[in-house]
Amino acid sequence: MSKSQVFRWQVLGVTLLAAVLRLWQLGAKSFWFDECFTRVATLASLSDSLAALLVAGIYSPLYFLLLRPMVALAGASEYSFRFLSAAFGVLAVPAIYQLGRKLVGHAGGIVVALLLAVCPFHIWYSQDARMYAPMAFFSVLAMDRFVLLLRGRQRWVSFSICSGLAYLMHYASFSLLYVQLIHLLPRLRQTGLVRRWLLAQAVAIAPLAPWLVWYMVRGARPSGLGWIPNPGPLASLQTLWNFTTADVETFTWPVVALMAGTALILLRSLFPWNGRRRLLVWWLALPIGFLFLLSLRRSYYVDRYLMASLPAYLLLLSLGIIAWRRVIWRMAALAVVLVAMGWGTSRLYADPFFAKEEWRGATAAIEAGLGQGDLVLMQDQETLIGTSVYQTHKWPYLVLSEGGPSTLDAATVRYKRVWLVWRSPREYNHRLSKSDRFDVFAEATPPVRAWLAAHRGQVAIDLRLPGLSVVRVDMEA
Repeated sequence: MSKSQVFRWQVLGVTLLAAVLRLWQLGAKSFWFDECFTRVATLASLSDSLAALLVAGIYSPLYFLLLRPMVALAGASEYSFRFLSAAFGVLAVPAIYQLGRKLVGHAGGIVVALLLAVCPFHIWYSQDARMYAPMAFFSVLAMDRFVLLLRGRQRWVSFSICSGLAYLMHYASFSLLYVQLIHLLPRLRQTGLVRRWLLAQAVAIAPLAPWLVWYMVRGARPSGLGWIPNPGPLASLQTLWNFTTADVETFTWPVVALMAGTALILLRSLFPWNGRRRLLVWWLALPIGFLFLLSLRRSYYVDRYLMASLPAYLLLLSLGIIAWRRVIWRMAALAVVLVAMGWGTSRLYADPFFAKEEWRGATAAIEAGLGQGDLVLMQDQETLIGTSVYQTHKWPYLVLSEGGPSTLDAATVRYKRVWLVWRSPREYNHRLSKSDRFDVFAEATPPVRAWLAAHRGQVAIDLRLPGLSVVRVDMEA
């Protein structure tokens, strides 16, 4: 068997591993809020769907358009909605092998494909009904075409197509544009290359232009970003560790040892310094640094928005692994990264730390006890969207304003029992999900806290689920 055949079989095996890890328990967890929004926007009429995306102001439209025919054929289950992301997550493995083969050779390509296959950060978003796994896939393809252009192999049409699809998936993919621009600065004398690159980028952006114009004409302002906390001073380092283990909150001596080993491998990847390393460093560092600096004014720093740079991180790790000349050191370096990633991946499927917001369980609990004379208080419109996904019949409900009604007693006096549904107020830049329980009696808004305190003796149900709290107050008790 030739070496090329061996590599093909290795890529096939790694791809099958990626498929198993991404399809296993794909529909087991409840939708979390963003997935609930995906479901509602996808199942709405096309005009209502586009209007909702424009109001949110943070979405490119392609992902939602691709979902529409899929769920029309396969149904609206969690598995059906997440399958598109899982499929792109699997396809990203042979795609990154092809890019890795160009940048780090066949052996490095196999290593980076294996790292992507078992990367818990990528697996999580491959099991998420959102656009992040498709964005990573098209980002890899766009950078693969870019590398071919740098080597004089003309692939302008495919470069424009892949770049355009990345931009249509998520605005964060525009980071690829300025990564490539910075990398081209030393080549400004190659006016033909730069001119063709600019033209190709113009063609790539053109399909998104009508959407952006429509957004600006409507005078919309993004409403979906105000929740993001300001990043801490170590945010960039936390992002890199999140890319590795999907957990930046657990610090034990074994974890610290894995962290130190991974950092050493990443540093080793930078030597000897050359063009391919410069491209990968720009690809990784520029989006992270830009997003961090931008967040000093208004925070946009969330790790999943940096998904387009995950391939660069894995490629650098693969460079650091194969840079060791002795096989035993290569194997040791690979083992360090695989143990770190395997630790994170093994926890994705059962560890409560990785539970998603339990809208399914919250809705089922309410419907199991909802009776005549009951009222459901919804925290906000997001709570209404989240519960609507799993409702089997209409509820009598009241959506609270940001501060709540002037007196909740006046709003609930006519009802025998009042249910309150509240989302966790805790927000994170790095944690993948809202899995921790919280105390609604201490963490709700002041009017709701005061109302709950006044009726504490009448609380019949206090259900605390991942990211959600359900309380029932028996007003006649």
